[in-house]
Amino acid sequence: MNLTCYIIDDEYHSIEILEKYINQTPGLKLAGSSTNPLLALEELCKITTPDIILLDVDMPQLNGLDVADLIGSASNIIFTTSYREYAPEAFEKNAVDYLLKPINYTRFLKAVTRVRSNISSATDQASINPFFFVKSNIKGKFNRITISKILYIENIGNYIIIHMNDEKVTTYLTLAEVLSKLPIESFSRIHQSYIINHAVINSLEYGQVRLTGEVSIPIGSTYRTSFREKIQPTILISKRDKSDH
Repeated sequence: MNLTCYIIDDEYHSIEILEKYINQTPGLKLAGSSTNPLLALEELCKITTPDIILLDVDMPQLNGLDVADLIGSASNIIFTTSYREYAPEAFEKNAVDYLLKPINYTRFLKAVTRVRSNISSATDQASINPFFFVKSNIKGKFNRITISKILYIENIGNYIIIHMNDEKVTTYLTLAEVLSKLPIESFSRIHQSYIINHAVINSLEYGQVRLTGEVSIPIGSTYRTSFREKIQPTILISKRDKSDH
């Protein structure tokens, strides 16, 4: 299981140590880093949501606990800090772990193992539960979403539209939040505004995917490489074919 990591810490030395740990750990890939939490939040809106965010607590521009609130549940947050007293608040933010500086590699690896376990459990749960519920625009009402019926999911402002075989459901969620409920092997985010179901792909092109029902979804440049790598095992090409793919 390959996991992407992003580091937010106002100390360059701390970032260098964590980058070293990430680079020497099989299955981890550095997605980026920033010493400025405000700039980090801006960048996180433009890239594929990292699996892990290593987040310092005590920073001058914006407290790490507030950053965690803004990030939400899209990523697994591991707090990194020199202060023990923030631990209770950190775990209230559903942090996976809380690492005290100076952080040694063994402790770092233990935190990463916890994330792997959480992701595996979530994936297993998604395969066990073929549906989930989302809040409707009627107070107290939740609509059932059958995962196998989903064609694609579209982001519109602060809402998402879940397009299914026979209906569309609009709800107040982010794409990252709904993606956490979907089986990772069957769904991909291919654009800042779209998630698709692999099962309804009719054809693949460099800049777009065509789905059942003559629906064309653009592939964002930020997501192109990761989507290509994910879909590659399902592509069959003759070894005699020397053309560029």
